[in-house]
Amino acid sequence: MNYNQSWQMWIQQMMQQMEQQQKMIEQLQKKIDRLQTTEHPPKTVIEKIEYHFDQLKIETLEGTLQIGLTPNGSELSDLGDLYSKQGQQLPQNDDQVLHALQEYMTSDVPSWMNQYVRDHDIQVSDTHKERMIEDVRKQLPHRMEYYRHENPDAPPETLFHQIKSEVQHSMAQYFETFQGDDDR
Repeated sequence: MNYNQSWQMWIQQMMQQMEQQQKMIEQLQKKIDRLQTTEHPPKTVIEKIEYHFDQLKIETLEGTLQIGLTPNGSELSDLGDLYSKQGQQLPQNDDQVLHALQEYMTSDVPSWMNQYVRDHDIQVSDTHKERMIEDVRKQLPHRMEYYRHENPDAPPETLFHQIKSEVQHSMAQYFETFQGDDDR
């Protein structure tokens, strides 16, 4: 084989590789242009997540039972005064209950979820947590109707605490069966 022929073959191979790379660059550039000019970027579709609150079983009930004297010797006329003095305004009607629950979902639930998944070493993406909160938020009016139907004479603050407890309990149960996210 001639020295010139080997150089020619090598140059020819390099030219072929360069042509292939140039074609690939052009294809990638076309894809980039299409993605940039698309008004609606591709979206991930998440199926509906359903929580069946009425099928949950409460195994543990936690809280504080105040019998007789009030804490720190304060003079409160009833238990409602105790809770309102602690900074939380109790709802007086069903509309206020829904509003208070919506605020609870915005202000308290995200930190509760973060603490729960941290304590139980569960991998859940922020997007997944936001979808859960939004899904539960949509169900609040139905849960309100359910509890109001079950106990028409229940005071609004009782409904608020029942639904609040149910939300935490159902989310905890969901996390217990959740296998985890990889897209953290």
